[in-house]
Amino acid sequence: VACVPVSVPVWEFSQKESRMWETLDLVKNTGSVARDHLANERTFLAWARTGMAFVGLGVALDSLQKHGELTIKCSPMTPEEKEAALRDELAPKGVNVLMVFVGGLFLMYATSRYFGTQAALLKDQFPVNQAGIISVVTGSSIITLGGLSMIFAPAYMNEYLNSVKNTMATEKKNKEDDDK
Repeated sequence: VACVPVSVPVWEFSQKESRMWETLDLVKNTGSVARDHLANERTFLAWARTGMAFVGLGVALDSLQKHGELTIKCSPMTPEEKEAALRDELAPKGVNVLMVFVGGLFLMYATSRYFGTQAALLKDQFPVNQAGIISVVTGSSIITLGGLSMIFAPAYMNEYLNSVKNTMATEKKNKEDDDK
């Protein structure tokens, strides 16, 4: 097999482009410097991706909720039935806002962590991420408990509300009987 020479394009930068590159911080690549900075970028991207997933989840939940409202409003029910269905079926908007807010916190933390770690790496140091891990575990636990309560609470709330209605109806009937 004969070797065929390949022409490689030579990039020529204009003065404007070369000035843009001169503003970048260049670090001498000895040991694991490049690997450390690239790992910091990957970690930032993972945090940012997680934050965007939370934002997307909040938007998706809001969209599903609006679709449910539209389905109920366009159904062939009476206005009273529609009002009752809307009252019973719709989740509070707080969950949607919470997911978007948590996603924003993840994005802010990702940015802060990235630049803090970058500054430490330039000083040949590395910050240990204890606060971030504790925050994520605590926040995830709270969101998990909130999600579980949303799943299981409606059944218990319906039972509770039915028992309250029955109690009130019984008390009203007893009061009417006493008045007679």
